[in-house]
Amino acid sequence: MTLLYEVVKPFKATTAISGRERCFEPGETFSCDSARPGENVVIEVDVSSEAALLFLVDRATFKACCEWKNEGAPL
Repeated sequence: MTLLYEVVKPFKATTAISGRERCFEPGETFSCDSARPGENVVIEVDVSSEAALLFLVDRATFKACCEWKNEGAPL
């Protein structure tokens, strides 16, 4: 289930395709399905009404730097 998360501590993630790095800052929001297995979490950032960018972040960083914005409410 895809949920909305908020950044509470800054962290860096890389794009899934090009490997470009981006710093996420406290207060930013994004969606992801954190229940998917694996060492990385794929986060989705809306950049327009038609497109979104996918970023990869390791699960430990995700858990330390992000929290549910609306627990249990699917997007």
